[in-house]
Amino acid sequence: MHQVPVVLLGANYHTGLSSIRTLGRRGIPVIALDYNFSLAYGLASRYVSRRVLCPNAGSHEKEFVKFLVALASEFDTKPVLIFSHDVYALVASRHSDLLSEHYLFHRMPRGLLEQIVNKKGLYLLACRHNMKMPLTFFPGSEKEDEEVASRVAFPCLVKPSVSYLFTKKFRKKLFVAHDEKELYEELRLAREAGIEIMVQELVPGFDDKMYVLDVFIDREGRATHTMTAQKIRQFPANFGSSTLTHQLPVPELYDQGVSFLQRIGYRGYGEIEFKRHAETGEFYMIEVNARMSSLNPLFDACGLEYPYIIYRDLIGDPLPPLHLDRHLNYAFYHFYEDYFAVRQYRRAQQLSWKEIIKPFLAHKKKYAVWALDDPLPTLYFWKVVFARLWGKFVSKWRKKAFSL
Repeated sequence: MHQVPVVLLGANYHTGLSSIRTLGRRGIPVIALDYNFSLAYGLASRYVSRRVLCPNAGSHEKEFVKFLVALASEFDTKPVLIFSHDVYALVASRHSDLLSEHYLFHRMPRGLLEQIVNKKGLYLLACRHNMKMPLTFFPGSEKEDEEVASRVAFPCLVKPSVSYLFTKKFRKKLFVAHDEKELYEELRLAREAGIEIMVQELVPGFDDKMYVLDVFIDREGRATHTMTAQKIRQFPANFGSSTLTHQLPVPELYDQGVSFLQRIGYRGYGEIEFKRHAETGEFYMIEVNARMSSLNPLFDACGLEYPYIIYRDLIGDPLPPLHLDRHLNYAFYHFYEDYFAVRQYRRAQQLSWKEIIKPFLAHKKKYAVWALDDPLPTLYFWKVVFARLWGKFVSKWRKKAFSL
């Protein structure tokens, strides 16, 4: 039987790699694109049918779109388009009229994806649809900075409206301001970098108060596949990405999250991150991810292969609905990033060794990079890691040598 191919955008992180594996194991041809082969360890997967070097979508958007259109002409049928990063999802959204002539992907109301990815837009959407989020301010001048400082509780968060731009500049997801002085300085740094910023109250609670709802909404607006998970550790500690996360049914999140996505007209796969208030127990929406999740290996183990669910819906042969409401004891684990997370937790005296080891041993782990049936990406991952470490060592050595 002829399989509709998938064009997967981005293979330089385990998000893309896990999507490649999910689809490839189903016998689906995966054409994987990336703009930097030296860092794209996902391209080493045995499940990649074809590796394609493409323009950088972040810096050369028009060239990237033209490239996708030209690539589509090589296929007899429209391929399915899957995104592993916000940049690719945004480009597809902005050029959806053109790209939908050549590819299959879930389209949303015009401008919705841009609103979701932009945290200011998401906050305004949440307010409009009665979705609880932490109190947030959007200061645009020094005078407004002073007003925010007088109203916000410390410590507070200084966050970018668009995450990937901030991460690229500062190598972190956000700033934490413990007092007015830090708040003013962090706002200044962000403005000098030309990044739109917001100030958000910090919901009290440790990292295990973070939860995710993962849902697929089909073209008719029905939520056909759902599951929830609880973070145990993340990197950077307290404000980062999952390093150890286990599947756990949390019924309250289904009602809040699914209904919100349906009300705003969302389509396709989405992940909502929540934080549970340590004192009141209330759930606050933190962000919405509109691209594939880094937790894909966990989802696969639990029977919710979201890349495949997307694929089947787009080719007009949807899978039966599945709403996971029982605990299966699987956990996502990223060995490399968790090593650094544990170091940070220990230095901050936030976790004992017993609290670190117990959840690690309690779960059947599904790894971010390692897979027994597909070992090569792990070797390439370590190659990338050691290349970075060597580069840092050489840079420090040169600075020291020139300073003598």
